[in-house]
Formats: sequence, C-alpha cells, structure tokens
Amino acid sequence: MSEELRLVGMCGPAKYFKAATVFAGKYPADGSTFLVSGIGTENQQVYTVCLIDSGAPCEPGHVWLKDWGANEGVPEALVEAEIVELTGAHWPTGFVEAKEARLLK
Repeated sequence: MSEELRLVGMCGPAKYFKAATVFAGKYPADGSTFLVSGIGTENQQVYTVCLIDSGAPCEPGHVWLKDWGANEGVPEALVEAEIVELTGAHWPTGFVEAKEARLLK
C-alpha cells in the first residue's frame, strides 16, 4: 500500500466495529484507490480489494469494496457516512463478490 494517505472521513457502525477514521491511498500495483482505517494499530483494516489480476475494470475515483469477514457491513457504513456511493456492479473474488463504489470524498 501507498505511504501517502488522505483523510476521507468517519464511518460506522458496521458489524465488527462501532466507528472508524477512514483514509484513502493508492495501490502500487495499478494506482487504484484503497480505503483503510486503524493505521499502524492492531486494528488496521483495509476495506477495498485490488482486482487488477482478475481483469476487473476500475475507473478513476472508484473502488472495489469487501463485504465479507471483518468487512461485513462496511460498504453500507461507508455509504451512510457519504464517503462512497455503490454503483450496483459486483465482481467475483472466489467464493464472494466485491462491490464497486464511487468515491464521494
């Protein structure tokens, strides 16, 4: 992950957390955006997935969100916080699907 991060807002609650400070950065592999919280702590959590190797399109200003495991409910929490808007697109990632979202901040 990139070392340059920018604050995009607060979100929560989701299934496994009450509130989180969300930062955005760029994946080195393709320059697409990632969203993360808990930087430098044992609670660090990445909310996005880089799908460059699977051929998923990722327009500038869009992200692929995880909605499984520890990230269950995160896409909805990010929408509620007005950080992202879900596009309705999904991409298979094995047994689960990532959700595409447009960044609002």
